[in-house]
Amino acid sequence: MNKINQNGERKRLFMSGVLILLLTLGMVIDEGDYVTHKQISTTVYLQVYSAFFVLLVYIVPFFFLIKRLCKKYQLDGFVLMIAVACGALIPAAFAGEINDSFTSLVRHLMGRGYSDAWLGSIETGVVEELLKLLTVSALVYLFHRQTLQDYVSIGMCVGMGFQIEEDISYITESGFQHVSSAFPEALDRIVGSLGSHWAYTGLAAIGLYLIVTSISAHHVRRGMFWIVYVMVNHFLYDSPIGDVNLFFALLNVALILPLIAFLRDDDKKRPDETSEKG
Repeated sequence: MNKINQNGERKRLFMSGVLILLLTLGMVIDEGDYVTHKQISTTVYLQVYSAFFVLLVYIVPFFFLIKRLCKKYQLDGFVLMIAVACGALIPAAFAGEINDSFTSLVRHLMGRGYSDAWLGSIETGVVEELLKLLTVSALVYLFHRQTLQDYVSIGMCVGMGFQIEEDISYITESGFQHVSSAFPEALDRIVGSLGSHWAYTGLAAIGLYLIVTSISAHHVRRGMFWIVYVMVNHFLYDSPIGDVNLFFALLNVALILPLIAFLRDDDKKRPDETSEKG
């Protein structure tokens, strides 16, 4: 028994080292989102950076949501803070590198036949969701989390970290080209924040939970369904279909409703489990 515990501790120590390495690399990569090679003044930098505060429109409500979940389910707030940092510095950083490399390679191979609106959207949906889900997997293993609420909350926080970093990169990319574009870009990112990465990864984490805790092939298939479901939703959101207002709204509903349903369904089960124990 002691040997098993020692092996588990060694694996978690190794996982800690891997995460620290990836966090460090992610910081180096993400640094490029905050600076530009163009000759611009400090005033312009400050004007662009000031647009970051607009993102508080969705960050603050998310903070209170997580605070409520922590209180309701007795979750560890420190773990969730780490999850936000990991989401911003690991999948967000490496997804950008992979997306750019994929676009360059496929455009070179296909020439004019390449459509970033469709092929790029498929690749983005798959790569980003897999990277975020791998990050969630590493965190639930490292901190030995086992409940559905742990998986969902860590998933939501990894997704939120990713979302914040991605929004910042869009704001700076636009703002460094034309400083007057920084605030409109920030407002545009807020419009898409309701059903964005926090919800994608929260729902995908439920799929991961169903697979990890599976007692039959049915649970595995169900878990895989929700992971693929998130990827498809993400693809449609990034594709030209997501530009249509009605479909944009429907994709948000199709993403958030299952997340709420899973949590409500689990809430109904918890009192029953408690009464059985009593």
